[in-house]
Amino acid sequence: MDYETVLCETDGAVGTITLNRPEKLNAMSPQLRDDLEAALRALDQGEDVRVVVIKAAGRAFCAGYDITPRPGAGNGGRRSIAQDRDGLRRSIERWLWMWNYRKPIIAQVHGYCLAGGGELAGMCDLIFCAEDARFGHPAGRALGIPPTLGLWPVKIGMLKSKELLFTGDTIDGKEAERIGMVNKALPAAELDGFVRDFARRVSMVSLDALTVHKHVVNRWFEIMGLRTGAAEGAEFDAIYHETPAALEFSRIAREQGLKAALEWRDNPFGDGRGAARP
Repeated sequence: MDYETVLCETDGAVGTITLNRPEKLNAMSPQLRDDLEAALRALDQGEDVRVVVIKAAGRAFCAGYDITPRPGAGNGGRRSIAQDRDGLRRSIERWLWMWNYRKPIIAQVHGYCLAGGGELAGMCDLIFCAEDARFGHPAGRALGIPPTLGLWPVKIGMLKSKELLFTGDTIDGKEAERIGMVNKALPAAELDGFVRDFARRVSMVSLDALTVHKHVVNRWFEIMGLRTGAAEGAEFDAIYHETPAALEFSRIAREQGLKAALEWRDNPFGDGRGAARP
């Protein structure tokens, strides 16, 4: 089956989905998210595919949600806080559907993995990355939270989660490995081969066993409150969207363009990359 924004292929018992919006740094548009889920549903059929790898074309894994202002939206395009909350709750349920996917999913991350990209990677069972990959949530400075927080609180703990959210700073793959955000960071040139070999190793285990292993570990975290915590993201993100900073970012993006809004958000932090990152 052909998709508009992803590529999907199989090699033996390994299925691979490639995010394919390289010109937009694979920013998460509604179409990309729909295509990703459709490809996952296709690979979930039958027993032949036992493990799925998600990677990306171009310079980045996923630079975040596609927040390009839509023409003609204006002030009238803003939703009420109740509508915003409802939409966020539906988004969280879609991410948790991935969390509960029957087969193991491996994220292969290079370049930027920000905001929505972090949520996507967070729903995968294993994450391998390039040493120079960049993880974080710069959008936390003026846009909102990643509603599921990429599951950071359960993966990297309270202190590091707050550090990344409070500053909007990014970390590289080596630091992500050190704090437990990813399984392993490798030189960029070695990443693809390593993930390919590792996925094949996983695929030698029976699918029934892999499913049991995956879901028993997930259940531990659900008992500790993971699903309830993720659901709370809708409440807090909807509140954030009504703050002066979020409203000002939206005004600048609408009137002057997204580049100007990103510069307004990031330049005070001295990042020097404000125009390049959602």
